[in-house]
Amino acid sequence: MISDFIEGLMDYHFLQNALVTSVSIGIVAGVVGCFIILRGMSLMGDAISHAVLPGVALSFILGIHYFAGAVVFGVLASILITYISQNSTIKSDTAIGITFSSFLALGVILIGVANSSTDLFHILFGNVLAVQDVDKWLTIGIALFVIAAIIIFYRPLLITSFDPNMAKAFGMRVQVYHYLLMILLTLVSVTAMQSVGTILIVALLVTPAATAYLYTKRLKTMIVLSAILGGISSVLGLFIGYSFNIAAGSSIVLTAAFMFVIGFFLSPKQRIQHGKRSYFIVALVVALFAGGIGFYAHQQSSGEDSDKLDVVVTNSIINDMTKEIAGDRIDLHSIVPVGRDPHDYEPLPEDVEESTEADLIFYNGLNLETGGNAWFTNLMDNADKEDNEDYFAVSQGVEPLYLEEGEDQDQQDPHAWMSLENGMTYAKNIEKHLSEKDPQNADYYEENLDSYLDELEELDQEAKDKFSDIPEDEKLLVTSEGAFKYFSQAYDVPASYIWEINTEEEGTPEQTKRVVDQLEDTNVKALFVETSVNPSPMQSVSQDSGIPIYSEIFTDSIAEPGEEGDSYYAMMKWNIDKIHEGLTQE
Repeated sequence: MISDFIEGLMDYHFLQNALVTSVSIGIVAGVVGCFIILRGMSLMGDAISHAVLPGVALSFILGIHYFAGAVVFGVLASILITYISQNSTIKSDTAIGITFSSFLALGVILIGVANSSTDLFHILFGNVLAVQDVDKWLTIGIALFVIAAIIIFYRPLLITSFDPNMAKAFGMRVQVYHYLLMILLTLVSVTAMQSVGTILIVALLVTPAATAYLYTKRLKTMIVLSAILGGISSVLGLFIGYSFNIAAGSSIVLTAAFMFVIGFFLSPKQRIQHGKRSYFIVALVVALFAGGIGFYAHQQSSGEDSDKLDVVVTNSIINDMTKEIAGDRIDLHSIVPVGRDPHDYEPLPEDVEESTEADLIFYNGLNLETGGNAWFTNLMDNADKEDNEDYFAVSQGVEPLYLEEGEDQDQQDPHAWMSLENGMTYAKNIEKHLSEKDPQNADYYEENLDSYLDELEELDQEAKDKFSDIPEDEKLLVTSEGAFKYFSQAYDVPASYIWEINTEEEGTPEQTKRVVDQLEDTNVKALFVETSVNPSPMQSVSQDSGIPIYSEIFTDSIAEPGEEGDSYYAMMKWNIDKIHEGLTQE
């Protein structure tokens, strides 16, 4: 596993960027974290890391780099917290709770206004594997700046941390150094956002410093040890994330926590307190960890090199179409697992590695994977792939529909596959590019395509015949998300929805009221809820309108293998049958 990781570092630019960025963050977070620990300000780190969200949202809306807005709001939050706690009877922890929760709520609202749920997901959880060169150099620059500032102002920061009253007596401007530390903390928090996200930043700030504090009470030694632990946590965490194909940011934080557990039992003071039991406990923890790694390694099947075309697709629907056409003539990898929303996915190490090695990559297009935080665009940049040379949009040739806000490219409705005619366009594009990349199997691909198109055409005609017999006042398809525009156009079934596209504002009172009021003027007999969304908003509509939810239907993903709807054809047939049954029931 170690050799695979080292080999990956030699071969993959994305892994090199991830290592440099995560180590830089681990070191600088460890340094700043020492002052946070000594000043009893761990909650302040948590507050600032969450308070930057409105700044990120505004940056997205204004089209500027997220760093600028995040820093402004982080500094603003620290000023507000300090002002409230020093100019009222409110204690600092209460001021922190009020400020960071208010800023977080504002950020969620602004993210909803910006129509970018993917950005929120990325901000909350981060993805160091998606770091671009510009972000890497920005991180290194900030880390060097923060460390330099701490070296320059080390003595006043030391004195104001241990004894602010004595510092005031010496005429030192305690508040100035407090705000300096808050600015440095904000810079580190914003920088760490891309690797571990705002939810886990506080752990990276506090855990290495707390571990170092178990071993020493000298600040200089503590800073050096904390920086080393932060860097080691980043390296080991990235190694674990890459080797086990799990989120690297979470792995980094858990590695730091693992080191804290060891320090808690083996540091000199703690070892005296726990006695010989400490060695047994640590040995048990290490054995369990090593055993887990060994079991996982044993379970991994050793893949053999193949002469087949390596193909990567972005979601389960395109994956199924590609399998129908290519059969066993290719090696196929699907990025977004079955049941997951492709709008807000964060690629795992295996996804990046497979994409880097792929001969051909298919994605939906129409702003599905490239909107929000543009995870697919970043993935292709890290994999060093060229548009229309290495990766292709299977929706090419589809006449796009648009969201209500406008008709520019960023407002395209991505759910084109909900029309079987568009699905056939997808299939033709897949066959075309497979045959171009693998001409020796072109006849096989074309034969499978013809058979597949016959099935889809028959189902398409069946749908058109079915929906033509429903009275107009009963013909309204009501779903949670507005993902059925293409379906509505193809089969002449008007569609309504609670929210138009997945955002942070789903099922608001206004949205629910609008749908309920609309239903009062119809004789609609059934409502429907998608398999990939929270059913609660539609349940509220059902309760207020008195119309039952008839069935779940599919949108962004097929079903698990062996279940109803486990292929594109099966999910579309399920949708057609259930929608028709629901609207025509007695």
